[in-house]
Order: sequence, then C-alpha cells, then structure tokens
Amino acid sequence: MNFTIEKALHGGFNAAKDNYITIWVNGFLAGLASLLAAITIVGILIIPAIWGGYIESLLRIRRGEDVKIGSFFKAGFKHWGSLFILFFLSFLALMFGFLLLVVPGIYLMIAWYFILYVKLDNPELTSFEVFGKSKALVSNIGWWNVFLLYLILSIPLALIDTFTLNLASVAFFPFLSMIQLEAYYLSLKEIENTKELLASESVNMEAEKYVRSDQN
Repeated sequence: MNFTIEKALHGGFNAAKDNYITIWVNGFLAGLASLLAAITIVGILIIPAIWGGYIESLLRIRRGEDVKIGSFFKAGFKHWGSLFILFFLSFLALMFGFLLLVVPGIYLMIAWYFILYVKLDNPELTSFEVFGKSKALVSNIGWWNVFLLYLILSIPLALIDTFTLNLASVAFFPFLSMIQLEAYYLSLKEIENTKELLASESVNMEAEKYVRSDQN
C-alpha cells in the first residue's frame, strides 16, 4: 500500500521544514485577513477565497514551485464563487450531521477531508464531484486510516495548547498543513496504483483467454 500514516507524517514534516517561513507567514497573513474580513457580513463572504488561496500555495510548494510571501490571495479570489459554494455546502452538511447523531458528522468530516485540495487541483469539477472524489480517495486508502491521522494531528496538539495558551498551534501549523497535504498526495498515488493494477490484471486476463482459445 502506497499510503501509510508514517509516510504522511515524514513527507509532510520534511516539506514544512524546508519551507517553514513561507508557510508560516502566509498562514499568519491568511488568519489576519480572515479576522479583518469577519468584522463585516460582506467580509465574511471572502474568507473562503482567502483560505482557498492559502491552500493553493501549499499545493504549489508541494509540487516544488516557487511561492512568494503574500502571493496566495490572487489564486483564491480567482475561484471565489466555487470555493464559497463548496464551503457553504460542506458547512451545512456537517452542521446537520453533528446535530443529528454526531456520528454522521464525524463520518462526513473525514470523508470530505480532501475537498479543498481536490477543488484547487481540479477547478473544473463541480462541488458535488469534489465531494465524491474526496470520498473516493478516503475510501481507497481507508476511512479509519484518515481518521487515525486526524486524531494523531489534533489530540496531542490540543493537549499541548492547554499548557501553552495555543502557542503550540501557532508554531506547528505549517507541519500540520503539509502533513495533511502529503496524505492527499499519497491518496492520489494510491488511486493511480490501483488503476495500474486493475489495467495489468485486465491485460493478463485477456492474454489468458487468448491462449486458451488458441489451444482449443
């Protein structure tokens, strides 16, 4: 299996370590811009674009592209409409999921773990297609694997935050961001490997049928 939690942790940590300043400063700018935007109702509407741009900058960092500090805003506003719809739909679904029995909300939260990465990697997809692709990626590598990764990233940090006045989150969020992104990339590789395996098996089956028919 191409995806393992260890690979996600190791790959994400190294990517964050090599680009720590850029990731941290851009994250700080995104957070500050979101706080300022939240002052007004109109401003709240642009928050998805702010964080969409930030996530897009992480994708470019992961691909080895040059990312400059503060350059992420443009990409987010380019896809503002579709990002807003995606945020809105996911918020409503998760809210109802948690209000019902909690468990449906937790299930959807993990199943849709990769929606922002999927959308910004594939801007032509509709929101429903994005939800479906994220669910497929998570299912292929194992819902419980992604859930366990989520717990590993969130619980220890939450405990440390209680003793550091949330300073741990401020310091470590570049590592968390890149570990989550690494999990997404590993899930893509897993899908590709599965398709290649199925294609190979299909070719072998056709070859066996040909040999059998030739022998007959």
